[in-house]
Amino acid sequence: VMDCKNALKESAGDLEKAVEFLRKKGLAGLAKRADRLMKEGIVAVKVSPQALAMVEINCETDFVAKNPDVRALAEELSGLMLTDASMANPAENAAAREKLQALAIKCGENMAIRRGTVCRAAAGAVVNFYIHSDSKKAALAELAFDGDVNAAKSELMAFARELAMQSVAMHPKWLRREDVPADLVAKEREIYRAKMEKDEADAKALAAETGKTYKPKSPEGVEKMLDGRVNKFYQESCLLEQVSIRETKSTVAQVVKNHSDRLKGNIQVKKFDCYIVGVE
Repeated sequence: VMDCKNALKESAGDLEKAVEFLRKKGLAGLAKRADRLMKEGIVAVKVSPQALAMVEINCETDFVAKNPDVRALAEELSGLMLTDASMANPAENAAAREKLQALAIKCGENMAIRRGTVCRAAAGAVVNFYIHSDSKKAALAELAFDGDVNAAKSELMAFARELAMQSVAMHPKWLRREDVPADLVAKEREIYRAKMEKDEADAKALAAETGKTYKPKSPEGVEKMLDGRVNKFYQESCLLEQVSIRETKSTVAQVVKNHSDRLKGNIQVKKFDCYIVGVE
């Protein structure tokens, strides 16, 4: 109320100028808060018969993240993403950013549309999602099937949701090992090598101190151990190589094959996308 009174005073009673004054004041406040971290937020998902949209909005506090207006904007944007091609990624859309800016002024916090994606199921494919009850974690998965999609649709949709849930629970970054950049794999290998060299040096020093015999690992043994560490990296980072959260004695790839055999057709995981607030 005091802000409104001050605005009217500054604008000599001119209502339009008072509104402009308040907007400028709000924008100035946002500029001051621009360097504040935005580790809270909300994820929203909207579905149409053949497509799915997912958007993440970030803010500074959990209190604002739970504001009904923030949820309403997330729902509005995810709906627009399905009907307006220019809104496919609202983080890059001026109109979407303007809507968010107005809400940020109202809430008094630094806010951002972090990312958004639209997945449209191709012919012979299905797409489904999982969103956690806290609305801070969600994922989508698209499956292609070379059998009778209509006859198997309910099972395919259930399996796509299961894979989305796997993504939220285990945070894979890539679908398969071939998707991992080669330079990143080389870097991981060098990190493991440096760690092994340090362990070897420590073991040698300890043997010298205690008078015990030191037996260095052979070059072949070192390479074999490095291969094992890299494979573990793949198993943690690639969806298809992870252990299934539902069938813990099988990898996701094995579970995909089991579903394919049961449905009498080949299932291919085309893509997945996972948004977790505060996580890359």
